[in-house]
Formats: sequence, C-alpha cells, structure tokens
Amino acid sequence: MSDNEVEKFEVTDYDLENEFNTHRHGKRQTKEQQIYGVWAQEEGDGEEEQEVAMEMPIPRVRVLRGGLNFVAGGVQQAGKKDEKSKKETTSDGESESELTSRPMFGAHADSSDEESMPRPQVPTSFSSKKHASSFASKSSKRADIAGLRRGGSSSTGLLGSGVGDWERHTSGIGSKLLKKMGFEEGKGLGKNLQGIATPVEATKRKGKGAIGFYGSERTEQSLKDFPVHESDEEEKEKFKELLQQWKKTGNKKKIKYIYKSAEEVIKEGKTKKLKPSEYSHITKTKVIDMTGPETRVLSSYHAIGGQKNILDEFEEDKNKKYEEFDLPELIHNLQVLLDKCEDDIVINARTQERESDRIVHMEHEREKYETLLEREKKELEGLDDVISLVERLDTRHKEQSLSLSEATTIFSEIKSDFPKIYYTYEIPYLAPTYVTPLLKELLRTWNPLAQPSAHKEVFSAWQNLVDLGGAQQQAGSDIPMDPYHHLVWETWTAAVRSTVMGPWEPRDCGPLLAVLEAWTLPLIPVWIQGHLLQHVILPRIARAVHNWNPLEDTVPIHTWLHPWLPLLVDHLQSVYPFIRQKLSSALVHWHPSDRSAKMVLQPWKNVFSEISMTMLIQSNIQPKLEAALLEMSITPHSQSLDPWHWFLDWDDLLPPQVTLDILERCFFPAWFQSLGSWLSSQPPHNEVISWYKGWRDLMPKSVINRLQVRQKFQQALEVCIRALSYQPGAVEQFNLLLAGLEKLTDPPPPPPLGSPPRQRSVDWADIISSARRDSLSMREVVERRCQDRGIVFVPLPDRLHEGRPVYKCGKLNVSFNKNIIYVQTERGWMPKSMTTLLDDA
Repeated sequence: MSDNEVEKFEVTDYDLENEFNTHRHGKRQTKEQQIYGVWAQEEGDGEEEQEVAMEMPIPRVRVLRGGLNFVAGGVQQAGKKDEKSKKETTSDGESESELTSRPMFGAHADSSDEESMPRPQVPTSFSSKKHASSFASKSSKRADIAGLRRGGSSSTGLLGSGVGDWERHTSGIGSKLLKKMGFEEGKGLGKNLQGIATPVEATKRKGKGAIGFYGSERTEQSLKDFPVHESDEEEKEKFKELLQQWKKTGNKKKIKYIYKSAEEVIKEGKTKKLKPSEYSHITKTKVIDMTGPETRVLSSYHAIGGQKNILDEFEEDKNKKYEEFDLPELIHNLQVLLDKCEDDIVINARTQERESDRIVHMEHEREKYETLLEREKKELEGLDDVISLVERLDTRHKEQSLSLSEATTIFSEIKSDFPKIYYTYEIPYLAPTYVTPLLKELLRTWNPLAQPSAHKEVFSAWQNLVDLGGAQQQAGSDIPMDPYHHLVWETWTAAVRSTVMGPWEPRDCGPLLAVLEAWTLPLIPVWIQGHLLQHVILPRIARAVHNWNPLEDTVPIHTWLHPWLPLLVDHLQSVYPFIRQKLSSALVHWHPSDRSAKMVLQPWKNVFSEISMTMLIQSNIQPKLEAALLEMSITPHSQSLDPWHWFLDWDDLLPPQVTLDILERCFFPAWFQSLGSWLSSQPPHNEVISWYKGWRDLMPKSVINRLQVRQKFQQALEVCIRALSYQPGAVEQFNLLLAGLEKLTDPPPPPPLGSPPRQRSVDWADIISSARRDSLSMREVVERRCQDRGIVFVPLPDRLHEGRPVYKCGKLNVSFNKNIIYVQTERGWMPKSMTTLLDDA
C-alpha cells in the first residue's frame, strides 16, 4: 500500500439501499482475503475479472512500462468497478507516447494500457458454456446501461442555467420529486419556506487534514445566508490552537524561557514561606541532631531540611543524564542567586507594605490623639468655668447671702453649658447642701391645708435640674439617695408631716386629700408618699377611730374614712375591727324601728369582708329583727305590718341565708298557725286567696324564688285545698296557684345526647359556706375561731412586724404573712400552728 492510499470506510449508496434488505448476500471473506488481508484481491466482481483475464492476457510491454500494481487497502465501495471500467473504455484512444509521459502508479496506469491493447479472441471451446453465457449477458447489460448514460437526458436544470445542469445526464427524478412536493424555484425548502433557497456548494480541500484544519471551508453564498459572529470566530481560533497541540513536532524539545516582573514576583510571594535570613535569631540557634547514628551539631534549624545523605547524592548524580553543555554546579548557583533575589524582592515588598501600614496607623493615631487633646482641652476649660461657678455658690452660701433664685440660675447655667461635666462629676449632689436651707426657709410659712398647690413650680424646676431618676435608697446600700428625693424628704415631707401631726383633724379629710392630689407623681416620689400614708396619716386615722363614738358623733365615720380607701386600701384593715367593735357596742340598745343603724352600716357592706359583715349582722341585727317578728301578731282581719316593714328594710344588707333562717324560725310557724285557725272557721275561699297573695307579694325579693319559700307556700295551698274543697270553684283557683308555683319549680330540660352526666344538686347554703371558706384569709379564720372561743382578737395600733400589722390574740401578739402565723416570743417572731396558737392564747 502506498503512502497516499487510505482505507475507506465511508457508507456507500449500496449500503443505504440494502440496509434493510434481508435477502442481500453477506460479505464473507474468501480464503485469499483471510491469508493476505488488505493485499488480497477484491471480491466484488471476481468471476468477471477472472473471465476477462482468461480472455485477454496482459502483454509484457504493459508490465514493463506500467510497473508493479498495488492493490488498494480497505473496503471497496459498491459501484466503483463500473466507474473504473468506464474510464478504461474512454481511454482507448490514448497512444503509447502519452502513457510514457505520465506517472504510472496504480490501477489508472494499468487501465489505460489495458484499453489501448487489442483484446484477443478466445475460442469458446476453451471455456464452458456457463462462463460464456454469463459473460455475454453481463456484457450486454453493461452495454445497455452505458448506452443509456451516453444518450443523456433531455430534461433541463431545476433552477435555471448553471444550477442543476447535471440532470441532463439523468432522468431528472430529483426535480420531479421536488416539484411534486410543492417546491417552487427561488424559494426556500420546508413547509413554511424556512429552509435554504440555494443548493449546498462543494469546496475542494487543500490536503488530507480534518475539517477546519485549513481554515474556513464556507462559500460566499453560505456566508451571506448564515453570517458569522465574532464569538464564533473566537471559538474557531481557540479550537485551531488546541488542534496544533496534536501536531507532531519531533523529539526535539524547545526550551521555554519564563520572564517575570517584580510585580509578578511580589504577587506570587504573598503566600510564599521564606527561609530565615542569615542575620535572624533563628539562624543563630545551635541545633543538635541526634536522629542518625552519630550526634551532629548544626548551625540552624534550616540546615536540617537542607542536608542529604552522601550515597543519595552520589546515586542522583550517577543517574542524571547530561546533555550537550550541562554544568549542574553553575545551574545550581544561578538558581540559588535567583531564589535569593526573589526572596529579597518579596522581603522588601513586605517591609514596604508593613511600613506603609504602620505609617497609616500612626497617622490615624495622631489624628485620634489630636482630637482627644482638643476635647480634653475644652473639658479643662469647662472644668475651670464650673469650678468658678461652684466656688461662687459656696462663697455666697458661707456668707449666708445666697438666694434661691441665684442658686437656681447657677445650677441651670452649669447644666445647660456643661451637661457632660454636670452629670459626670455629679454636680446635682451639691444641691442638698446648698438648696435645702433655702427651701426650708421658703416652706416655713407654708400652710398645706390652706394652700395645697403653693410652691409647686419651685419643686418642679429643681426636679428638672437635679433629678437623676434614682429610687429609694436601700438599707445597707452604698448608693446615695437621689438629690431631688433628698430635697423633697428634707423640705416638703417635713412640712407636710408637721401639718398632719399638728392642726389637721382626721374628720376633715378634704384639705389633706387635696394636698396629696396636687403633689403626685412625678413631683413626689412613690416611697415618700407611701411613708406619709402609712407612718403619718394612718396613725392619726387610727387614733381618731379609737376616739370615735357612734352614739355621740353626728358625723358618720364613713364620710371621713372612706375617702382614704383608694390610698390606704390594705392598710385600713387594721382599723376595721375597732370600727366593728364600736358599732356592735352601739347596737346593744338598738330597736328595729330606728332606721339610723342601717344608714350607718350600709356604706360598710362593700368595705368589710363578707364574713365580717355577716358576723356583724348575725350578732347585732338578726336577734333584734327576730324578736320584732316574733312579737308581730298575724291575723287575717286586722294585721299590723310595721315589724314586717322593719324586717324588709334590711333585705339588701341581710345575706339570703340569714333571711331564710329568720323566716323559717320567726314567720312561717306563726303564719301557718294563723292560717289553720282561720280555715277552721270556713272562710270564703276568695278571701283566703287574697290573703295568700298579699303575703306572697310581701316576701323579700332576695328569697322569693328560693326553694324553701316556694315549698312553704305550696304546703299552704295544699292545706287550703283540703279545707275548702267543698266550696264551688275553690279547688280550681287553688290549683291555678299551685300550677304557678310548679312552673317555678319545673325541672331543667334533659341534657343533650353525649353530654356528661349531671352532677348531684347541692344545697345553696352549702355552696355559700364553701365559697366563704375558700375566700377566707388566715387572719379571718383565726378571728372567727377566737370569737367562737371567746378570745380577744384586736389589732394593735402603731405596731408593725416587717410592714404588716400586729394583732392581740388573747395574751399573745401575732402577725400574718399570707397563710403563716407568726407569734412574738422571747426568742423573737416564731411561726406556729393555729391549734397551738389557740391553746396558748
């Protein structure tokens, strides 16, 4: 095979036509092909070539002139033999002189000689009939096909002159199919005419390289139809550069020199680890190496990594190949110099960067200290001014010529002009020393009861000047009291305390309440107001309660005590027992016809606890009402209702359970007795019904719908029915009254399906008693137990334990903290149980 020949593997027309043909003959290798491979003869028309060879032997001249023929390698494409034979027939007219003037290689040279030589006639007797007939049929078939192609076609081109002229030599089937499918000349292909309108043009490649190796192979028409973008050109250039890498350049290696600038060396040296210099402290460190068989002393740490074994160095030098002019010592020295130069560049760059950063930092520090110096200079100047103002304030104070307005001006000037110094050096704490005497002098002639709002603007101004927002000073704390709180405590509180302890009368509470309403938050701190209420005003109120006599005082106690409830809600609990005790003593000789008792007790209904109010009524009011009802005679004809009206007047104060007790014990027995005696005289049922309705309407509204009351009236109606059933129409009317009572007592509707079972009904008295037990405090429980046992239980005025009132329980002093009882003993306040307390008391 010559150098120019290549093995062809392209797909031929024969392959495309017979790809899906199941009856085509398989291409099996002959024995010769198995032996010789690509140098074997081709298998296409083997019999025909053998027959031609038998018919016409090759002359010696052709062999001498043409030289040796070489069989082309690869797979022979279908249809190539016919073209070859056609070329051979067209070259019959060539002379031998023309053959000698052209290169004689391959089948082309042989074909020309073969056609020029006359074909001898071989007798038919030398060949079989089968060969002769097959040869004749094949020759005739070729002649017919050749004659058809030589005749050509009368069809013209598809798109005009110059384009598709090759259809003259064909039947024009391509143009016919296109026109049948709707193609029009000058328009594009496709359903929507989006395809190309001109045929694809072929270009001749220069050599045997790959597609694109010799540059762009596009024609002018394709460039017009599909213009090229810059990005496409760049991709092609990159692809061409990559393609050049596969180009064979021989075994000679080209030396490539790399040049670096100082900037590149500095950029690469940012992450480079430099070796310690000769003058660093690391290089002067002596190192003792004991890793080998012998102890060695090295000059520095970097000498450890740079040492090698002598045998290893010898082996490396032995195996190293030296080519041409190779001096490893010189190359090593040059490399060392180059590395040192690069290290020097990197070190200098790093030093320069470090020094520049240091300069920037020092500039920043200089600006910062200059600003600090300027600010401190201003602060020093401000301190000098503040010191001069304070010295003037102190001088005027010592001379006793300082006025309140002048002190206010000095403090206002310091706060407005030097606010930072004012709060940093706590200038407001100077106010109690200099301003307290001035405010005391101002309030010396102030009467809070007559002028409750006087001097408010003065304290408001000083609050804005010296109030630091502090709270009350805790016991044992090192934090000083807020200066404004100190001023108020020393001046205003003292003035109000002297007024309360002096001319103020607790029965005239209006003026003092006006003072407290005028001086509220934030002008007066909470703890100062609480101190006044608990330790100044409350003792005066308790003393007035001790001196109060409900039988002699014309002013009711609630008129001057209840206004203090919003301010002394919990603290007034200590005076309530004294009030109840005095009320009880005043009601000893009270008669129900006197309605003044209700006027005195009515305001205390929502003030006293429920249990306390109930006990007060049960012990003082209930016995008198029961006695009045027992003395009342119930007669159907001449009835006196004054005792009954006295009883109804207390309906809103009496608990429902107390009212029911009074009715069951004092009214209904006498009422049933009177009814029975009247029915024995057989009165008309109309009068009985009228009498029944009258008493039913007179029932207290708080118990009219109670079960006990309805049962009593139901029993009375049943007695009336049995006694007066003989009278016409009586039973029907009494039954109507019973039906009215039954409507009130109808059971509730049944619960819906799936609801939980209804709980057992509980008596209303049990509910009240349980609710009372749940709401009782420990103090109320102890008080109730003491009353049951006859033990004295009263609060002690002006006695507190940890801010809680102290009570006298028999011979013991007790205090309560939630549910814990504390008893005062010799060892102090100790907790005790209720049983132990009652036994010891």
